[in-house]
Amino acid sequence: MFPDLILSYPWWTVIPVVLTGLVYAALLYYRNRLNKLSPVWTAVLFVFRFLAVSLLVFLLLSPFLRTQHKVVEKPVLIFAFDNSRSMAMGKDSAFDYPSFLKKADAMADELSDSYEPEFWIFDKDTKAAKQPDFSGETSDYARMLSQLNENYNGVKVGALVIFGDGIFNRGIDPLHAASPIGFPIYTIALGDTGLSRDLKIADLRYNQLVYLDDDFPLEVSISATDLKGEKAVLRVYAFGKQVVSKQFLIGSLHFSKTFRFTLKAAKPGKQHIRISLETEAGELNKENNRRSTFIDVLNNRQKILILADAPHPDLGALKESIEKKKNYLAEIQYAGKLKGKLTDYDLVILHQLPSKTHPVKTLLSTLEEKEIPVLYILGRTSGSAGFNQHFKGFNIQSAVGNFEEARMDINPSFSLFTFPSELARQLENLPPLQVPLGNYSSTAGTSVFAYQEIKNISTDFPLVAFNINTGQRAGVITGEGLWLWRMHNYREDGNTAAFDAFVDKTVQLLMARKDKRHFRVITKGNYSSYKNVVLRAELYNQAYETVNDVDVSLQLTNEDGEQFNYVFSPYGQNYRLNLNYLPEGIYRYRAQTALGSNPYSAKGEFVVSSHSLEGRALQANHRMLFRLAAGHDGKMLQAGQLQSLPRLLRQRDDQAARIYYEEQLSALHKLPLVLLLILALLSLEWLLRKYFGSY
Repeated sequence: MFPDLILSYPWWTVIPVVLTGLVYAALLYYRNRLNKLSPVWTAVLFVFRFLAVSLLVFLLLSPFLRTQHKVVEKPVLIFAFDNSRSMAMGKDSAFDYPSFLKKADAMADELSDSYEPEFWIFDKDTKAAKQPDFSGETSDYARMLSQLNENYNGVKVGALVIFGDGIFNRGIDPLHAASPIGFPIYTIALGDTGLSRDLKIADLRYNQLVYLDDDFPLEVSISATDLKGEKAVLRVYAFGKQVVSKQFLIGSLHFSKTFRFTLKAAKPGKQHIRISLETEAGELNKENNRRSTFIDVLNNRQKILILADAPHPDLGALKESIEKKKNYLAEIQYAGKLKGKLTDYDLVILHQLPSKTHPVKTLLSTLEEKEIPVLYILGRTSGSAGFNQHFKGFNIQSAVGNFEEARMDINPSFSLFTFPSELARQLENLPPLQVPLGNYSSTAGTSVFAYQEIKNISTDFPLVAFNINTGQRAGVITGEGLWLWRMHNYREDGNTAAFDAFVDKTVQLLMARKDKRHFRVITKGNYSSYKNVVLRAELYNQAYETVNDVDVSLQLTNEDGEQFNYVFSPYGQNYRLNLNYLPEGIYRYRAQTALGSNPYSAKGEFVVSSHSLEGRALQANHRMLFRLAAGHDGKMLQAGQLQSLPRLLRQRDDQAARIYYEEQLSALHKLPLVLLLILALLSLEWLLRKYFGSY
């Protein structure tokens, strides 16, 4: 294609360019008495100088060359390798993967004349890489397919070639995930589809949270293949000892059985439970004969006191709803007959207290002084003066004895906790509460969860509100009749989920404690043995400003009692400690530091777990690979048929390269040829003048 010349100025501006070259050359060579050259050489040098100057001035017009280049875009050929551990764990673990990968690489080179090969590996994640190392702990075919489809959107893809065993243990069904893909898919089926002799733990069911000295259930489901007539032993280890030993006979070729045990929570804290299967029969895969899990054994329940002015059906509804959470223990008592200490409780619910009969001034003062959270529930016997004096959220100026029915109108701007929209709609359909009729004047810092809707008119009077900005967290429900809420919720929806969620969220918010510690260690609580264990630490001075210029040490103890010492490193404004990979188990730590004369320490525990999904099933799923390829105009090939893939691709009539012309603008002053031409003209002119002895 011939280039086009484009100027940034009108074409008539070329005339001054030419005139400039002529004038400059004429001044130098026309009737110059110092010129000793013959007329012929004078004319030649005149032309050289004219061309050089004209070109230089012409470049000031910012000229461009427009050219069109023919571009041949070959389709992309995507190679995706399953990088999970199951690829190298089956019967064909002796399969020569290095040699096979070299063949795949050579095949890609062979196809590079017609395609642009690009390589990916996938396990939990999908990333660009050429050589798999088969170290992935999960296989997510769906994520790989979705990511590649997104990455190559708008790109001409010749085909996707998947090398894998078809075993997926993460994500949705690959066949569904592949439905949006519009390019062909070929699969290279690896692994072994045959059934091997195998005894494994198929599933565990247990309570993650139990209480000290409580009995809790443990269900272990096991399965066996091709081990009929063999004996096996199931063992369970917990709380530092063997607690179960169960011998059984495998009675069929495809055997499955569920064992149910009841264990006693003998120690508080995080506990490691190990389950193992033992048999003398030969197995290919023994990794699935062992499973570990971890439970939290709590040593204390949070105690909630429901203190009432008099018996009321609201009390039973509250207690039943609260105790649906096993870590809560609710107790109903009455004013004037209080037993025990207020400091024994984590939350006090005052039902229609203070009242005229029971002003409970001393009790209210103690709650404020000890900063014990309190929830007020107002009713017909409540004393508004005492309530106004102690609740910092708002005041109620009401006519004594006047009450009104009010439904719940949830505030969409409330942000102290989230509440599911479906349950919120159920709350707004609950029967009205009996609320004091009067004027409500809110103070700063009050957060309203729901306003009063009176006779279908929304008001700005709070029905449920909280004030958590002072030392004592407090909340209020300004009406009685909660028992009707719970009963109506069950009658209309078949459960009490909305009412229970409202009570639970309220209790959680009020009992949440502000962390005022000057030093704390932050962990995830549960780590994977296949990832780095990273801890963070925060240190604050007396003004609660972050500090990271003093040493912070940590002592780590494993389940065997071995101790390891570490030192945190400053990281940003805080501290960070990378413990790298740790074996499975429970780890307890104690961190220490000092700021001036003030020593600080923090202790806790975390779990490192190893849940290898790859070792649980090793039977290759070639059926999925076949359906995946067949559903996308491709074909499944066995490993030994790899060399036939280039022929199959070349037989397709949709693999032609895309040809198009690309327009390109090049600034003339940036072209080396133009600059060389100007330099050559000036150099040649100078050499000729010197040669002929001219000036």
